[in-house]
Amino acid sequence: MKLVLRQEFPLGRFHATPWRVNPFDDPHGEWPPSPWRLVRAVTARWYQWAREAEKEPDPAKLEQLQAALCKSSYAFHLPADARKGSPLRQYHPAEFGWRPAEKKKAGTRSYGTSLVQDNYWCVPPESPVWWFLEGDDWTDELRALLAQCLKRTIYFGRAETFTRVRIAGSTTEIPTPNCTLVDKRTAGAAPVLSPLQNASRDDIERTTDNPEAVKRAVPPGAQWLYAVRPPRSASQERRRVPAHRLDCHLMQFAIGWNVAPDARAIVRLTSRFRGAVLTELLRLKTGDASATWTRLGKSVREAVADMVGKDANNEPLNGHRHTEFLAWCEDGQPTRILVWRGSRAFDADEQEAILLAAARDVSWAAAGSDSEEWKVRLVPLDREVPWPPGFDGKSSNLWESVTPYVPPRHHLRGGKEREGESIVDQIRRELQRRATSHDVEVELCGPPQWVSVHVPRREAHKRAFIGDRRGQMIRLRFTMSVGGPIRLGHSSSFGLGLFRPVSE
Repeated sequence: MKLVLRQEFPLGRFHATPWRVNPFDDPHGEWPPSPWRLVRAVTARWYQWAREAEKEPDPAKLEQLQAALCKSSYAFHLPADARKGSPLRQYHPAEFGWRPAEKKKAGTRSYGTSLVQDNYWCVPPESPVWWFLEGDDWTDELRALLAQCLKRTIYFGRAETFTRVRIAGSTTEIPTPNCTLVDKRTAGAAPVLSPLQNASRDDIERTTDNPEAVKRAVPPGAQWLYAVRPPRSASQERRRVPAHRLDCHLMQFAIGWNVAPDARAIVRLTSRFRGAVLTELLRLKTGDASATWTRLGKSVREAVADMVGKDANNEPLNGHRHTEFLAWCEDGQPTRILVWRGSRAFDADEQEAILLAAARDVSWAAAGSDSEEWKVRLVPLDREVPWPPGFDGKSSNLWESVTPYVPPRHHLRGGKEREGESIVDQIRRELQRRATSHDVEVELCGPPQWVSVHVPRREAHKRAFIGDRRGQMIRLRFTMSVGGPIRLGHSSSFGLGLFRPVSE
């Protein structure tokens, strides 16, 4: 009779060490699971079943079951995506005594420690191990008894290896074996402990610390057979497909750090995050991780124009169609990154590219040898998190700076204000261009402060030195209520010049 067993590991791991193998020197790990371990596990569960039975079962049935298991041949179908995991090492408490051993020098008594290595195989929970047993001693009665024992088997290997193992039904779709056990070792074969056909009940039930067994190369009643494992499939990253949010115009990320980002470095943070987003979006659109804007075809350029901010002819977009990467500050400290586009909702690829980029740490430091040291982690915020004031549709006639406003044109010459280029004049002109025709009163708040600004790559080579610019906190008072968001001035698409409504 031929039996097929289906074994699953719900936690995705199979912890086991072959007989008398030093875990620190184990080159193979126990894979496939050893038939000897199965015989002993079934025997232990038979005793559990016997305690639960209303009528005491005949011990001879156990010996018949053991004989059928020992005389069977074994083959397996192993999951192609199973992998040997990286060993875990932990210090376990050992004997209690003086530390150090000489009592006079000690002063304390405590537990010693012993370094233990835990080897395991990673087995996907949805990919079972199939056992194929074939022998002449199997009967329907023994098959039913085996099913009762397997039903009670909840761990296999070390106690943390939870398992489910059942006899496969006649209607189950069963794969063909891809691993068999042979007597002679060949190149690449792994040793697997298996029962001898004449193994006795005493051999199977002998404890592992028994003096007759502990010093033997194999336990009494067992033998080494050898398994050639199936070739491993190439590792492939599983593409994470996040849920596509409909009508998504704003994505928010909390900023986490070990060292808080400098408020003057807002643009460095947002521009580097934007660069990471563009890299991910081009990879999704082309399948090429090294794709760049200059190497793209016209159709791809058009598909990503709203994210890049340029059309297929490399000209800047008009009408604020592009995506903006903004920073929200509380008490002058950046706390959120906002990815905003009012003209069109983000599509599925754009949302995924933004989330993939946010999975990386982003540096806010100036370029240099230590630029990789000062990084932040961006944590996506749930859609239930309220939108910041100014993005939520509410209007106000009083708005104040969240981030410093930097005039797009120099307003000073020789320390004196240029005629028609004052901060007030530049703000009023920009508001008029943005169809905000209401009269506005502009109030400068506090002294100027230095902030980094965004310099497009096409202009960076034109200047010998690119430094910071002076920014100014502003309060705007309109004659009528005005809706947001309001962002003005130099680098306003990268976080500077952002305003929020306030109540009077």
